[in-house]
Amino acid sequence: MAAVFDRPGDYTEQVLDLVAQIPSGRVMTYGDVAWTFGRPGARAVGMVMRYHGSSVPWWRVLRSGGHPPTGHEARAREHYEEEGTPLLPASTEAGYRVDLAAARWTPDS
Repeated sequence: MAAVFDRPGDYTEQVLDLVAQIPSGRVMTYGDVAWTFGRPGARAVGMVMRYHGSSVPWWRVLRSGGHPPTGHEARAREHYEEEGTPLLPASTEAGYRVDLAAARWTPDS
C-alpha cells in the first residue's frame, strides 16, 4: 500500500495523516508511529498528538506496553470498548491496557 506520508510535508501533517489511517479497533504506539518514518522519535510524536491530535482518533496511539494516553484513560476506554479493541487487566491506576499482540497495526497490514 502506498502511504500518504510518502509525499513531502511537514512532520506534524505526516503524523496526523498516519494516525487518521489507523483502523477502528487497532492501535500503534508512539514509537511505532515514529519508526514508520524511519527514525526514532516517540516523544516528538507525543508532542504532535498533544497539540494537534484532537482532530484524529488520538486514542489509537498508545504508550509502550499498550497503556492509554496519560490523563485520558477513561475517555480512551470508552472508545476502545465502542470499537472492540482488545483490552487486558493491568496493575496501573487505569486498571487496563490494550492487548498490543492482538491490536497492533502497521500501515502495510
